[in-house]
Amino acid sequence: MKTLIHFCLYMLLAMPAMAQDPASLPSGNEDETRMRTSLGIGAVTIDGKTWQQVSLRPEIPIGKLGIALDLTLYFDEEGNLREEDWDEVGDILDKIYYVRWGHKGDPLYIKGGSLDNVTIGYGLLVKRYSNAVEYPQVRRTGFEFDARPGKIQLEGLLANIRELNGPGLLSLRASYPVIGKLRAGAMIAMDGNAYAGIDDQDGDRVPDQLDRYPDADDATQQTSWRTLHDSFPGVVEGLADYPGNDWVLGDLPDYRDTEEDIFAYGVDLGYELLPNLDLYFQYAGFSDYGSGIAPGIRWRPLHWLSAGLEYRDYGDEFIGEFFDRSYDLERTYFSANGDTLYTKEELLRTAPAMSGFYADAHANLFNILNLFAAYTSMKPKEQTILVDGAAIQTVDSNSLRAVAGLNMARIPKLSELSAYYQQTNVEKLFELKTPSALHGVRLGYEMAPGVSLLLHWRTNYQDVNGDHEIKGDEETVRTFLVETMFQLN
Repeated sequence: MKTLIHFCLYMLLAMPAMAQDPASLPSGNEDETRMRTSLGIGAVTIDGKTWQQVSLRPEIPIGKLGIALDLTLYFDEEGNLREEDWDEVGDILDKIYYVRWGHKGDPLYIKGGSLDNVTIGYGLLVKRYSNAVEYPQVRRTGFEFDARPGKIQLEGLLANIRELNGPGLLSLRASYPVIGKLRAGAMIAMDGNAYAGIDDQDGDRVPDQLDRYPDADDATQQTSWRTLHDSFPGVVEGLADYPGNDWVLGDLPDYRDTEEDIFAYGVDLGYELLPNLDLYFQYAGFSDYGSGIAPGIRWRPLHWLSAGLEYRDYGDEFIGEFFDRSYDLERTYFSANGDTLYTKEELLRTAPAMSGFYADAHANLFNILNLFAAYTSMKPKEQTILVDGAAIQTVDSNSLRAVAGLNMARIPKLSELSAYYQQTNVEKLFELKTPSALHGVRLGYEMAPGVSLLLHWRTNYQDVNGDHEIKGDEETVRTFLVETMFQLN
């Protein structure tokens, strides 16, 4: 497995510059040679602390090359700079929001940095993945490409180049027309070490949930306490900040050498029935787990309207769209008692055989309102399944993703108004507080020509104690961004 992973990684990184979020594509009347820059002044909450921020975000086009920078300074209430954003060589990567060559659909497209919306193939394994769902609290530098040399199409994704040793989430696909308009493709998708996604702000490989000292190395702290305890047990045990004998004399949770890889593969066929109507078939499976199929149809009757429909039939131990927009939020989670860390792979063991459908639609109404919605409804084939000899009740699995945005060019004083919502693989939709739920609103008000006030509310949830319920502020992650944006064109 490791040999295959490293071979695939080599192939991905060896590709020549060749893969962007539809929201970032220029409209037909934009000048792609013009530099676009915004200056932001406001406040943002990171790790529960409020910082004042000053940010300069230039987007620099040079022919087909585009460079977007995020030069942001964070200051606390005393005016001190948040130095951890600038004290390592790797921090330089964080200042580049993305670098791209071309646009999605061009013969040669590549993008490195923050990835907003990546689908590989028809999306049965990797669909609308984003490595920026926790930005700016968590910054990942990823890589995607789409190259079309001749009749071959090559696609690829590497979610975080800081996880090269695993590697982290990686996907590759190649397709070729085999007969006439019939096109065949094959792909892989993997996470070389899902445990690399644990929340561990001090880097001691003890998850924050289990970390007695989240700002310092627990092993060093334990050694110091043990030395004092061995010399002055009676005195030390009476100290107010003494962690207790169970912690000082016991074993620390240690994930330094823990690894868990997830490997998936797939094949697909696509046929252009009409210039605006495509039929396709997908098959995918997970190594050591199950597989599923998803035939579908995609229709583009008008330039402003498109829709798709899939029938999905999954066997035991298979989850479709496993690497989706919520993947980094669900990559690791805790057991019900809160003392054991699992990865999303564990969900495959209890995934029942299911069937159902997926539908999506996108519309741009009169160049005023942009709408997108995707809905998945899956029902289990059996009411109960056996896992390790125990009977488990199965439940429905539903997902919904929706985005709505207004074209502010038609509305005086408002520079932006959009809202988004997503929730994946839940029994009942609109129970907002689930680990896969993510929702937010963006509002921009034009205070003067070239000057806008931007408000951004974003909320997601974490099942910190593993009891399958979201309760309390510690399990609700709220991000509120206030910025004054200056267009410096």
